[in-house]
Amino acid sequence: KIDRLNYPMTTLNKQSFEWALYIDIEGFSAKFEQGAKDSFIKLTNDLFTIGSHFYDYLSIEQFGGDGFLLKQVSICSPNFEKPIELATLLLKLILLRGGIGRVQISHGYMADTKGLYSDEIQNSIRMNGSDNLLNGKRNIMGIKPLIGTSIINAHKLKGPSGPLLLVDVELESNLIESRIPFTKLNFHNQNVLSVNWVKFDTERIQEIVDFIGLNSSIDYTQLVKNYIQNNSLTNEWIQGAVTLIQNN
Repeated sequence: KIDRLNYPMTTLNKQSFEWALYIDIEGFSAKFEQGAKDSFIKLTNDLFTIGSHFYDYLSIEQFGGDGFLLKQVSICSPNFEKPIELATLLLKLILLRGGIGRVQISHGYMADTKGLYSDEIQNSIRMNGSDNLLNGKRNIMGIKPLIGTSIINAHKLKGPSGPLLLVDVELESNLIESRIPFTKLNFHNQNVLSVNWVKFDTERIQEIVDFIGLNSSIDYTQLVKNYIQNNSLTNEWIQGAVTLIQNN
């Protein structure tokens, strides 16, 4: 068990904290052959396009099958709107393609652990990269040397079921100072923030959606309603989705 990092609140200002974002496809295992696999492939393609043309200082790692962990690799930009905008963009792209996603954002630190491996592993990384440390041995061994509490906290962030964009409550001051619409939810006696990604929009979100070849002016609320009507979902999941679109 890895405990959450106890960051003093005074350090969680726009200049110092390090955010991490976890996104996955909702219902991926249950709907793998009924559209979820296609949603995942297109999300992968979209992340590559976004990283190639629109955003800088990102680390994008596949995690847990259908999930991706994104984090800043530099804290040179103090703008907390960046991870929210990025999360909103990705959720809207998934929705436009017929799927639906979920995002969790938290904070912490990140570290590159390459220097802690054995000399043999470090030599293999230098020779072969981290994709296959056992190159030439008729085996495959890949590693992801970036690890830390920021990605762990994002992945483990608790909150209600549904297609939500959740933010660690410790980052509330960053949201208050922005123009981002959010509400505070109580889940199992713990608070979490929920951003209304259906309502939130920026010119860059519209630009990227158009660049990818999708319609940025579509009614996202109706798309969420269509998803609810056309899929077998739990009552708890539907309640979370309805709360999102009712606040739109």
